[in-house]
Amino acid sequence: MKGIISSHSALTAYQRQTAVEPVSIPQQPPAAREGAVSGTSMRAAKVSISDEARALASGEPAIDHVKVARLRGALAAGNLKFDSQLVAQRMIDHAE
Repeated sequence: MKGIISSHSALTAYQRQTAVEPVSIPQQPPAAREGAVSGTSMRAAKVSISDEARALASGEPAIDHVKVARLRGALAAGNLKFDSQLVAQRMIDHAE
C-alpha cells in the first residue's frame, strides 16, 4: 500500500518542494503584544506551493492534450481497438 500512496502526484509535487526555511518575526514592544505572555517568541515558516500542487488542489482533472489528440487521430483512422470483454469486466469491478 505504501508504494501506491507514495507515487501519488500530489505527494510527489509536495516532496519536490525545497525544505521549509524558518523565519523569525521581530519582537514587538510590550504595548503591541496585547494578551501575549512575556518572554515568548514567535516563529513562522516560509512555504511555497508548486503550480502542479495548485492545479491538483483546484479539483480540475489534469488533461494530457497531446495524448487526447493522438487517441482522436487513432480512433478516426480506425487504428484504435478495444477489448469489450476487458472493458465490461473493469466496469463490473469498479461498480462493486
